[in-house]
Amino acid sequence: MNEADVSKQIQQMVRFIRQETEEKANNISVSIEEEFKIKKLQLVEADKKKIRQEYVRKEKQVEIQEKIEYSMQLNAYRIEVL
Repeated sequence: MNEADVSKQIQQMVRFIRQETEEKANNISVSIEEEFKIKKLQLVEADKKKIRQEYVRKEKQVEIQEKIEYSMQLNAYRIEVL
């Protein structure tokens, strides 16, 4: 092999290596983006669940408070009647 052939072969190897590294970098980037989206979705869903649970808890508190107020009014009415 002469020097030109060797140089050409080395350049082909360099191009191949660069192409491989670009493909791997792209695959890593895509993978990281997918993982980010999954994690983000998990966090959003977890927060939504917490908000729903808090809403249910507060709704129950309001219902209990309304029942207590009704009971107190009913007792006050009963005392007035007696």
